[in-house]
Amino acid sequence: MSRIILFLILSVTTSQLFGQTDILGCTISVACNYNPEATINDGSCEYISCYQLGCTDPEACNYDESAAINDGSCDYTSCLEQGCMNSSACNYSSEAEVDDGSCEYESCAGCMDENAPNFDPTATIDDGSCESILGCTNNLACNYNSEATEDDGSCDYTSCLVLGCTDSDACNYDPDADVSDGSCQFASEGYDCD
Repeated sequence: MSRIILFLILSVTTSQLFGQTDILGCTISVACNYNPEATINDGSCEYISCYQLGCTDPEACNYDESAAINDGSCDYTSCLEQGCMNSSACNYSSEAEVDDGSCEYESCAGCMDENAPNFDPTATIDDGSCESILGCTNNLACNYNSEATEDDGSCDYTSCLVLGCTDSDACNYDPDADVSDGSCQFASEGYDCD
């Protein structure tokens, strides 16, 4: 028993004479968890927790000037003007920098033929809905329709003709007559129309 007590007294005395016991910890001064009192490096040094993480690219939408370490979160599109970039779409935006997939082609569709009865002056896309104007399209016909876009077979070539005597030697000659109706009358032989 006295040997044990002697050993303990010697251990305490030796420890006080020759310094303290070793302290484990991070001994690298640039590490975030540096321990100036550590005497043995235990491999626990880390270099990130004391630095601000974030996007370090000034060109990015989410650039963080206080960030010291780039964490890969840089975003280059969220701050750009989004919209439809197809110039033939109804909702085309000339200011859009990123196509957001919103292009639509129906709200501005309609008949673009100015001669059609259902012409839509606001339409920018012709949807093929133009209605035809039916009528006679032959300009030689009596009922010619200059606004007709489709011939309906109704052309009439006689109703506008003036019927009468077309023989200038006849007593009842009609200079306005287009077609002879067989009504010409002639003076008897040896007489004139008077």
